[in-house]
Amino acid sequence: MYKTSGNDVKNGKKDETAGRHIIETLEHKILSKRTLPVRAADGLVNYFGTARFFFITLTVSIVWIIINVRLVPGVVPFDPFPFILLTMIASVGAIFMTIVILISQNRQAYINTLRSELLLQMILISERELTKALRLLARQAGASKRTKALDRELAEMLKDTAVSHIEHTLAKQLQNDITP
Repeated sequence: MYKTSGNDVKNGKKDETAGRHIIETLEHKILSKRTLPVRAADGLVNYFGTARFFFITLTVSIVWIIINVRLVPGVVPFDPFPFILLTMIASVGAIFMTIVILISQNRQAYINTLRSELLLQMILISERELTKALRLLARQAGASKRTKALDRELAEMLKDTAVSHIEHTLAKQLQNDITP
């Protein structure tokens, strides 16, 4: 559990920085353990997603078509209309780009799953801490059983969250969503 010091309470930015550091450290650890093919896939995806790649692809395609429709005098067409070679190259390129993008997306999905798990753990810790704080405040305010009966919302807040019940309900809902 992340503990705060007196300085953290005084300076909210320090808390935010510490939380960001935990997530950055988690992502850095995952990124440092990538295999060579996954690192290559990430690098290619970063390149494929640039305007530079788009304009290079666009330029090559336009030049290819201009040459092969006989618009350049003295240059013999090597892939006349309907540009079967260009179509094949574009198709094979699209297949490889799709595979590379899927590899990169799978890694990112794994990181997102870990982030979600971390967030869930932090939320559960916060919920326990808030419930404890409410109990202490209720005790300090002299909340008797009679007062609790009058304030059903407070009484509900003072109960521990049934995490296993929530998990079971969610699993059941997901199962119903998956099966038609």
